[in-house]
Amino acid sequence: MAKITTEGGNEEEMVTEWEELQPPDGGWGWMVAFGSFIMLLLVPMVTLCFSILFSGFLIEQGASSTTIAWIFNLHIFLWNLIGPLTGPLSTEFGFRRVSLVGTAVSSLSLLLVAFTDSIAYLMVFFSLCGLFGGLGCKPAYVLTSLYFEKRRGQAFAMLMGGICIGQFMGPPLVRYLLENYALMGANLILGALVLNSCVGAALFHPVEWHMKRRRRAENPITPDCVDEDKEDGCMIKGVSCKDKEMMLKSQESKWTPGEAARITLIRNLSRCSSVSSAASFIDLTSVPPVSHTGIDVYLGEGDEDSSYPKTSRVRKIVFVVVRVVRLLITDLKIFKSPRALIIAIAGVCVANGYLNFHMILPFAIQNSGYTLEEAAWCMSIAAISNLVARLSNSALSDCSWYNMRLVYMLGAGLVALTTLVFSFLSDLTWMKVTMGLWGYGVGTNISLYTLIMPKYMGRENMAAIFGGQSFFMAIGHITLGPLIGLIRDLSGSYAVAMQVISVEVFLCVLLWFFMPAAVTYDKKKENLQKSSTDAGKTSP
Repeated sequence: MAKITTEGGNEEEMVTEWEELQPPDGGWGWMVAFGSFIMLLLVPMVTLCFSILFSGFLIEQGASSTTIAWIFNLHIFLWNLIGPLTGPLSTEFGFRRVSLVGTAVSSLSLLLVAFTDSIAYLMVFFSLCGLFGGLGCKPAYVLTSLYFEKRRGQAFAMLMGGICIGQFMGPPLVRYLLENYALMGANLILGALVLNSCVGAALFHPVEWHMKRRRRAENPITPDCVDEDKEDGCMIKGVSCKDKEMMLKSQESKWTPGEAARITLIRNLSRCSSVSSAASFIDLTSVPPVSHTGIDVYLGEGDEDSSYPKTSRVRKIVFVVVRVVRLLITDLKIFKSPRALIIAIAGVCVANGYLNFHMILPFAIQNSGYTLEEAAWCMSIAAISNLVARLSNSALSDCSWYNMRLVYMLGAGLVALTTLVFSFLSDLTWMKVTMGLWGYGVGTNISLYTLIMPKYMGRENMAAIFGGQSFFMAIGHITLGPLIGLIRDLSGSYAVAMQVISVEVFLCVLLWFFMPAAVTYDKKKENLQKSSTDAGKTSP
């Protein structure tokens, strides 16, 4: 097979017109999934154990519920705020570098929290823990999806398992550490545990290192250019998918495996859909080898020498900042679609509701006369149900009879109902039963959230909706979260705060009743744009 010499002086085999490079769908991808499992086991565990870890210190300091809500929600705010920047930063520096820096600094911040002596000190460093924890963990989702196609569900089940196992083992572990090593020792040990997530991040190889060479099908164009509704004429920047594919095929014989890997990923991740008019467009004509519009976020380690003009360090930094801002603005354009707005706002209602319920739960249980250890076991019971729900719904979601939208709404409804019921309980046994049902509702809703986004928005828009959703989550937590604490302080009752949370979660169910109307609206809008484009082509 013929070889060419790349700019770096390395020899690579050329990819012929009869071959294509595809994701490994296994192989090193399982190591990436395992690394993601480690990260999601350790880093989010600290967030979910916030109330168990710091309740004694906060009660001793006389912190109000509003102050506690500010500390917790500022942590979540920064965790999600970094989300829209994760993709552009991975574009510039690579998944592995971004995750390593994020998890390492998150661990350092938690170690510094061990020396806290005031609420202000705790707020600053616990917030930094959230900022860099989000930066480290969020690339895991995107990179794992790039390594897998047919086995993506199994890979994401590993990620879900990591979160739920951390949620299950975290509260008893933290309670044990507090009893034996006090707050400082517990934070130092937890910080050291979180540092192990760097091992997981080190496994994040660029996907093009492991692409598989396969013989091309006779007609590889059709699947890439037909959306779920089998509609013709899907356009990207005024050029049909078929024309774009012909342009690419005319240059395929000149590509190296690295270039072919990038183009293969672009094909897989930029298929036309009915929402493409509302999303950022991907210009596939900018070959070689990667579009300048940001699709290279998926393509592994950044290459500093080829990415930047040869100029001063200051201008390079400005160049990076400008690119990151442009990519962020492009991602947010997807919210021109009402479908994207429903997905994002409903997701904020559920996430903000269940996380803030999780935050006030230990305080409410202790206020009812029970111990912190009993509160920790209630949270662990919810985590077990959460794991069962995530695994079962992920497996069933591929069945033809499975109504994803209906089950997603039922999950949110169960969370709202059990939150409301819990506000009236005083018996510990019934509290545990209710928490089991609550955890199952949370697991059902959250497990389907990452599946329902590509179902309604298309796989090619996952990066945009994921980044934009993180932005909405950040705004929701910094506004609605402290409001829950304020309501608790004004009413003097945890039950009232829980009832408000129940109403907030129920809004998710209400919004999803309007999803069919949003789908119809977007289709009409796309048809109008298609008609105007066709009319422009036929006019002299």
